[in-house]
This record gives sequence, C-alpha cells and structure tokens, in this order.
Amino acid sequence: MSALKSPTSNHHQEGSGALASLADLIALRHRAMRSALPVNRIATNPMSGQLRSTQQGRGIDFSEVRLYQPGDDIRSIDWKVTARTSKTHTKIFQEERERPVMILLDQGPSLYFGTQVRFKSVAAARLAALLGWVALDQGDRIGGIVYNRYDHREVRPRRNRKSLLRFIHDCIDFNHELQHNIQKAEAISLTNMIAAVQRTVRHGSLIFIISDFSEFDAETENRLGQLGRYNEIQGIQIFDPVESDLPPPGRYSITDGQSIQEIDTTSKTARSQHTQQFINHQVAVQRAFQRCKGGFIAIAASESPETYLSQLIGPSGRR
Repeated sequence: MSALKSPTSNHHQEGSGALASLADLIALRHRAMRSALPVNRIATNPMSGQLRSTQQGRGIDFSEVRLYQPGDDIRSIDWKVTARTSKTHTKIFQEERERPVMILLDQGPSLYFGTQVRFKSVAAARLAALLGWVALDQGDRIGGIVYNRYDHREVRPRRNRKSLLRFIHDCIDFNHELQHNIQKAEAISLTNMIAAVQRTVRHGSLIFIISDFSEFDAETENRLGQLGRYNEIQGIQIFDPVESDLPPPGRYSITDGQSIQEIDTTSKTARSQHTQQFINHQVAVQRAFQRCKGGFIAIAASESPETYLSQLIGPSGRR
C-alpha cells in the first residue's frame, strides 16, 4: 500500500513511523496498569476465573452480609453477626467466571498506509498489544490471531506472560513483512479469520477485532453474527485521516517506497464523494456489529491507543 508524504507527519512521537517496534509494544505494559477492560455482559463459561458474574453464589470475592433466607447455604452463615444481632445472617459472595480474551489483528496490505504520525498497521499492532497487557494485568486469559492476506498465526488464550509475548512477537513479524511487498495469491480474508476465532474460543469470550474492515461484506457480517451469538465482540476500525477527509485542495505526492504518483484534491465534488463513501462503509460495518449486540468504534491511526480504551470504558476502571 502507498503512503502520502505529509508535512504533518511526526516521526518523534512514540510508536510513530511505518513499522512497529518490539520495544514499544512491550513498553505499553506500563500503560496497562492505568486501564481496565469492560466487564463482560455474557457469562456462559462455567469455569472459575477472574471475571465477576452478576450471579450470586460461592466464590472468591465477598459481597455482603444479609438476613438468612430459606435455601441459603448454612456454611455461609456469619455467626459473629448472628450472635450480635440475635438474627441469623449469611455471607453472600460474588461468583467469578473465567473470561478468555481473544484479539484478532489484521496486518494486511490495506493497513500499510499512513499520512500522520504512524501507519494504520502500526496503530493496530500497538492497540492489540495494549489490550493484551490490560487483559493479562487484570487476570484474564489472553490469546490472539494475527494475519495478513497470505498467512496467519494463532496463540490460544492462556493466563501467562509468555503467551502474550509470543503474540506480540507474531504482531511484529507480520507488521515488518508488510515492507517487503511480497506478491502471493491472496487466500485469507477477514471472514476466514473470524471463522478461525469461532473455532478457537470458548463461549463467553471477549473478542476484539482490529482492522480497517476494507473487505467487509455480507459474508463477513454473517460470520460475525455467528461469533456474537455466544461471545461479546468489539470491533475497532483503524483509519487514516485522509481516508475520511482528503487534504486541502492541491496536488500531493504518494509513494509506495519505489515509485511516486501525484493526486489532485481540488475537485469539491470528488472530495465530497470521497468522504461520503467512507461514511457509508463505516456505518455499514457499525450496524453489523450492533445487530450482533457487539460494540464498535473507529479510531484514527494518529491517535494514542489509550484513546480507544478511554472511549470504551473511561479512565482506570480497576476493580
């Protein structure tokens, strides 16, 4: 994919440029301590773990003491409160459920593009790494799939640093492969990868899909609906500002590193059509996520990955 030569580019900003840095993705773990993932609305996995369920029952976290009710477990009676009040009281615990977190990261050719601060592919990789660190920090199992149009790698959800680092290394490998412009027959699509996630995850998982959704179609929406039936899904569209609004009228140089072309943005009609096409596509993707009760947000590649987290859950929702 090509990149527009822009005077607004800032190569000194953290995580900037055309390629992701392993050191940067690892350093994002420090920011994870100030963030938290949303509490899952779906609790269909009966295994114990770190996710609080809305159900009451025997568990790790104490919730409250209340008057004993017929059917309560007698092992939960609080004898000290009972003796003090002369009325039988029982302890209530907040049941915990395990929540695997899965990240599907697109590193295809369409993301190898950028006009401000960093390429879309870099922004996507940074966000995937930050989400992974946040999930691990709060005790969730974390796994991921990274793919381009020719290959993919998968790390199954586990609650350990080694698995997350393996996923981050995969992100770097696929991100750096983009610069080589390898010519192969395109065989892997977003739809294929959503199907792969569907085969991998357990019900009740929280799944993040990070992509520019450039190839989103009816088949993708159908597969997304199947995935969202038993899981909570969050779509994150990474876009470059030029994709939503063309730069001011004028002539601009575009390069893919080997050749240079020019584009003319003086036509008011062309500028308007360009913006409307972007909006129409974005709305279509957003509605597809809404139909399967999933979340969706679009974030500019030039923004910090914390911008997405703050819009999703607000600053530090630590429990």
